[in-house]
Amino acid sequence: ATGMIGQALVPLLARRNDVRAIFALTHTNEYMGSSCKVTPVRGDVTAGPTLGITPESSREILDHTNVIVHAAANTRFSASLDEARIVNLEGTQNLLAFASRCPRLKAFAALSTVHVAGKRTGTICEEDLEHTSGFVNSYEHSKYEAELLLRESMSALPISVLRLSTVLGSTTGEVRRMAAIHHALRLYYNSLAPMIPGKQESLVDLIAVEYAAGAVQHFAVEDFLAGRTFHICGGKHALTLARLLELTREAFLRYRPSWRKRAIEMPAIVDLPTFELFARSVEEVGDNILRSSVAIIRHFVPQLVYSKIFSDIECARSLQAKGLLKPSVLEFYPQVVRWLVESDWGEHRTLAGGAGA
Repeated sequence: ATGMIGQALVPLLARRNDVRAIFALTHTNEYMGSSCKVTPVRGDVTAGPTLGITPESSREILDHTNVIVHAAANTRFSASLDEARIVNLEGTQNLLAFASRCPRLKAFAALSTVHVAGKRTGTICEEDLEHTSGFVNSYEHSKYEAELLLRESMSALPISVLRLSTVLGSTTGEVRRMAAIHHALRLYYNSLAPMIPGKQESLVDLIAVEYAAGAVQHFAVEDFLAGRTFHICGGKHALTLARLLELTREAFLRYRPSWRKRAIEMPAIVDLPTFELFARSVEEVGDNILRSSVAIIRHFVPQLVYSKIFSDIECARSLQAKGLLKPSVLEFYPQVVRWLVESDWGEHRTLAGGAGA
């Protein structure tokens, strides 16, 4: 409940008249919400089928739960595959075992990522899964394996898979949790990302957190469909890499005019071998700052080489019927960049939050 999606989702659920109580699983961070409907529960999806929950709390949860939203994940792109599997695969297996003991369970909504498509290219449909194209990082790989497990379990449990694309931030611009893309933008701002792999026309799929949380609420509570997979993504509204870099530069200049004086060029878009040669060179002879910068982006930006468009036809049809429309990335992206610049990437949250409200 303390992750990027969880923080936005729990308040939505708490405001619903048909939701009587929410057990909000936390791990290392405290849940900061104030609704009387929400009971924070300390646990750990890697702690076996009990999830590390005390027997007293476990009995109450098992007896009353009818909807589970599985939002726990290790999202570190640089993690080893074994590390990523502990949370993303074994954690899912543990939660499925816990769910099998819930006699009132009606829905198990598992959050995944559109990037289980790995190195595939072209159009990726919502029901697509199995492939042999490989993966860019351990996060994609381990989530793919988790989806295989979820599909195997659909005959025994009411499971739906909700694949999210990159959640950038709020439509107001606020970012509650920094992710790889935010760090990459900071590197560009500080002229520490001289090149990125990809093509001018490579697509970057970004969504607002309000849309992501609203869609998860919809498919978990309002229109749950067991055995289905949905893409919660930008789809045909994804930006090309060239356009994204242009928008970023425009926003830097608009919201920090002094940035113009530094005459920072846009990162060069290069092929993957060129980028990998650059990354190896930096590791061998680069200074510590540049080495750390490249380490941040090298585990996810190669995805841009494998350009693809995620089809969200079924997801969009269901959400539009309920009046949940997709915010325009052309409108909220500059606001997120503004918030990052004005808050110094979250170092001064109160000031930037007020300015962007």
